[in-house]
Order: sequence, then structure tokens, then C-alpha cells
Amino acid sequence: MDKKEIFRIIKTFSSARAPSGLERARGELFKTELEKILTDKNIKVNTDSLSNYYVKFKGKSSKKAIAILAHLDEIGGTIRKIKKSGTLEFSKRGGYEGRWLVSRKISVLNKEGKWINGVIGGRSPHATPPKLRGEEKFELYEMEIFIGAQDKEEVINKYKIHIGAPFVFSGDFELLNEKFNDNIIEGYSMDNLVALTALILLSDKIVNNLLDESGNLKIPYDLYIVATSREEIGTEGSLFFARSNPIDEIIAVDIGLVENFPGTVSTDIKLNDGPVIIWQELSGSGVLDYNLCKTLVEVAEQNNIKYQDGVLEFYGSDAGKTQKWLGIPSALVGIPTMFAHNVPEISTLDGIEQAAELIYHYLSNQNLEKEL
Repeated sequence: MDKKEIFRIIKTFSSARAPSGLERARGELFKTELEKILTDKNIKVNTDSLSNYYVKFKGKSSKKAIAILAHLDEIGGTIRKIKKSGTLEFSKRGGYEGRWLVSRKISVLNKEGKWINGVIGGRSPHATPPKLRGEEKFELYEMEIFIGAQDKEEVINKYKIHIGAPFVFSGDFELLNEKFNDNIIEGYSMDNLVALTALILLSDKIVNNLLDESGNLKIPYDLYIVATSREEIGTEGSLFFARSNPIDEIIAVDIGLVENFPGTVSTDIKLNDGPVIIWQELSGSGVLDYNLCKTLVEVAEQNNIKYQDGVLEFYGSDAGKTQKWLGIPSALVGIPTMFAHNVPEISTLDGIEQAAELIYHYLSNQNLEKEL
């Protein structure tokens, strides 16, 4: 699949916002893209009660079931209080820090399903004494959202915003410098639009190369392709799906952290050096399956696919939770991404393609007949 088509897919997904718990609009776009690939295959795209979207490819003997996951949702917030002045206080939905929120543009979903623009306010340097500027801490609970309302009644009656309303971070989703580079992309919700797009590329490779005329896999296991919900608030979707279906192995696709700023803890992941095979997360409390990670490395080397090894300290994933809480052997493949959980984030179209290629070769190269 060429870069223009990969960009079309991720741009399409970006057009529907998906704060945790409200993933269906983006899920429906994911379903539409999958259905294009599955035309005439008599394979249905399903959804469950927690808004996971998935497709099942039946294997020729179904001795094993593997699930490939990527999450639909994105970070954002929730309106916690409407003040008499017409400004809004908020809580987080997903993980991020207050230091980058000042003057950030956001969009609040109102009762009528419309997105209302707002800006997170902060002290202007023109009104803040120099000493306070140097000492100021960016506490989320001290911040407010300005939407242009005159008072609380206008917020409720005119803007139709209520306590509990979700918001997402606003911006554009584009190639960073289209005239100079057709690979680097920038925008909101890169975590996890890159991985959702990789699932579409992977599905296309499976349909074109691994299905027989009846629509079944030529290899001896069942395969689930799953877009999960609620990852950013505790991986609820993946846990629900794995408990509800007979899954023996999981590979999650997410972002790999490209980070080299002073004071950060990192693995020295590079933006253009291939997908990241992540061995451990959550400061050592999330250890991924060693043999599964090792096999992914071997597959990458055998097929001349660039890859990077990673250990992520302050990061949790669908794969880490299914491994830790359910005992399902799980691995995590990260697509290199800069400025994670800030807006905008930076990633690459090549990284999406390379991650899909790695997992495709893993699926197609296993000799499960010997293993089982």
C-alpha cells in the first residue's frame, strides 16, 4: 500500500474523535475500512457491548487463537464544574500533565452532539510577576476552560454543556511539511491512530495472501483483528474482549516513545529506525512474554525488517494488562512516535507500514503444526 493510501486511511480515522468511552464514531470508520478489504469474503465485522470492533479469520484447523489489538480511544478530559463566571473546570480522561495545557485549544461535546470550542486558560506573562513565573506549578485543578460564555446559565442553556461532558484536544492532522517530506505526519490522537491504521494494512496483507477461496486462513489458527476501547483509562476494552473470546496469544500495536529531551528516561528509540519490540513497561511491573518478543525479533531479522528493542518506564498497554491480569502470553509492537500524550504528536507513514509488515510475517511464518 503506498503512502498516499496510508495517509488517506489515517486522515479518515482522525476525522472522528474518540475520547475514552465514546469510541463508536471512530469504530464505525474502522469498520468501513475493514469492510472494503473484506468485500465478497463473507466475513463480518463485529462490535461488542464495550465498543470493541473486531473481525475473526477462521484457521484451517483452529488449534490456536491469536488476537492483534490496537486501541480506538484518545486522551482528553471531562467537565467537572461549571462556574458562575461561565468558565469550566475539568478532570483528566487519560494520562497527561498540566505543564503543556496552558492556552491549549479543546473541543467539548455538548448535549446535542456538537463540538464546542474552548481554550484552557492560564496566567499571561504580562500579568505575572517574574518571581512567580519561575516558581509557578501547572496544576490541572487550578485551570479553567474559556468558551466565550458570559455566565453559568449561558453555558447550560446556550452552549448545552453539562457536568460530565467529554472534551478532546483540537488541532490539525497533516503531513508535517508536505512539500519536503511525504512520510512525517503530525496531529492529535497519533496514539493510537497509527496503530489502527497498521491494523488495516495488516488485514489487507492477510486477505490478499493468507486466505483461501472460501475465506479461511491457510494457516492452522484463528485470528482476531481487534480495535479496542477504553485503553487510555485502564485497558478495559482489551480485558473484556480477551475474557469473552478464547484467546491464546496477544500482540498489541501502540506507539513507541521517541524521547531524547534532558531529564527524560528512554531507550533511545529513533523515529525512522523501524517498529519497536517492547520487552517491558510500567517501571518493571509490566513484563511482556519473553519468548514471543524473541520470536518477533527473529522474524524481523529473517525478513530484513528494521526493528528496535524497547523498555518503557512510565507507559502501560493493552498487551501488558492481558499478560499481567489474564496470563495470556502477550507482546507489544510500538510505532515510533514523538511528543506522546502532548498535542500535536509526530509519527511516520513508514513506521505504520513496517509494523504491519512485521506482524504479517510473524503470522505467516510460524510453523504451528510442529509447535502444537
